[in-house]
Amino acid sequence: MSSPGPLPSSGRSELDRLRQTVSTYFPVYDTRLGPQSVLFAVYVDRAQLESKFEALRRELDGLGYIPILRRETGEEFVEVVRRPRSGPRRPWINLVLLGATVATTVFAGAMLWLTYVGQLVLGPVDFLYGAIYFAAPLLSILGVHELAHYVVARRRHLDASLPYFIPIPPPYILGTFGAFVSIRGPFPDRKTLFDVGVSGPLAGFAMSIPIALLGLSLSVHSPVVPANYCGPSILGQSYGNLLVGPSLLWTLLSAFFPSSIISLHPLALAGWVGILVTAINLLPAGQLDGGHVFRAVFGERARYVSYAAAAMLFGLGLFYLGWILFGFVVLLIGVRHPPPLNDTTRLDRKRHAVGIAAAVLLVSGFVLVPLSIPPGSISLSAGTSTATAPPHGATIAATLDITVTNGDPIPHAFVYTFSVANVSLTREVNLTGTNLSTWELTANWTFRLPGGGTLGPYPGGSASLPASDFVTINGTASYIALVEFTNSQAAHAVGFSFETNELCTTSSGGSQSTALPAVTFV
Repeated sequence: MSSPGPLPSSGRSELDRLRQTVSTYFPVYDTRLGPQSVLFAVYVDRAQLESKFEALRRELDGLGYIPILRRETGEEFVEVVRRPRSGPRRPWINLVLLGATVATTVFAGAMLWLTYVGQLVLGPVDFLYGAIYFAAPLLSILGVHELAHYVVARRRHLDASLPYFIPIPPPYILGTFGAFVSIRGPFPDRKTLFDVGVSGPLAGFAMSIPIALLGLSLSVHSPVVPANYCGPSILGQSYGNLLVGPSLLWTLLSAFFPSSIISLHPLALAGWVGILVTAINLLPAGQLDGGHVFRAVFGERARYVSYAAAAMLFGLGLFYLGWILFGFVVLLIGVRHPPPLNDTTRLDRKRHAVGIAAAVLLVSGFVLVPLSIPPGSISLSAGTSTATAPPHGATIAATLDITVTNGDPIPHAFVYTFSVANVSLTREVNLTGTNLSTWELTANWTFRLPGGGTLGPYPGGSASLPASDFVTINGTASYIALVEFTNSQAAHAVGFSFETNELCTTSSGGSQSTALPAVTFV
């Protein structure tokens, strides 16, 4: 869109025509010329201001001009400027972006479906279900959101584009950054600004709720996937063991379903994304939907809210880096919202009520950390080591146990290792080097499993629970690791150590070790 040029100065016919057009709606008592505009001082009837200004705007638009209603030093002015020339529409760009976004979201859906059913190799069925349960509902939510903007803008005689979808390839797991509609030209008044801004989030929200509820109902019947299933990964991004941040609204919807849901159905994830997108778009920053709404409600004072919202995004980046990226997007499109052409007409009570509802959706749908990888939080209690009566063929015996707590909110698979840390034959003599290794050769370990089963005996100075016999510890739950130790050689005292490892480890955790109390045998 090019910048408007100066008004023609060849003769007064065009100025007279503009004055006549403006005076048809507002009595003109003075005319002032400027380098880029002409300013008409007018008398305004407040009761008919909104309808007359809209009629004037539409008539001048046909002549290639834009009116701006201004109030200065107690006087009312209609400033007329040339309408910027718009470049040609290129609908093929919309189609190419839509096709690319369909491809990226179908692939994302296929990976999510593959993870949901606990498989590792993509097949045609995964793409089919990924398209049905993730790509189609997600694009429907985004499409309805943007088409609501488009329809309302067109009804208000604004030049709005068709939606531009934004595809994002892997490793971004959702396949899209959303969509937007481009509106060429300024908003005529606060009511139009409000209606266009709020229509998209409300329509998208209306689509998201039934999709989320249906997805949660399907999640109740999720297939049982073993805790050692790590899921596929692309470029280091794992699709398994992801934590979905629950908003207040999501928590409320989830309350209607059993609390035992562990794995979200891809359809539920599409609904979750729809609710989050609604909340993000309602942030009162710049020219986001929420920026439109807050500018319409609070007028020029909304700029302070916009500055605060942009600063908040960078502050939230301390918890989730994606907010910093989004903060730069807000800075790129502009933090300060331009005023509508008629910035004097106020909103009615109905729109104020809808604005309050939009603010409620923002607060209830926003998530501080939308997606995260479990930190691999593990805690170990103080273990116990107890000497026991040695069985036949053994000289010493001990029972060792320690409580392992999974600090993550989802189940994990664990293996663990018990080891000999030190051995003393008397109070003064400790075994080291070859002597210690020789002593460890006759050691044996037997793991006690839940339900009364055993594994072993395993010889040597240490014994690890085989990965095939991993222990599943539910989210925030605990497990007592128990092992019986024997040795045919005597010792005065033996010290032990313990280490546990989470399968599907993360970069920040998943392992913990500690020393166990020494056992004195003599």
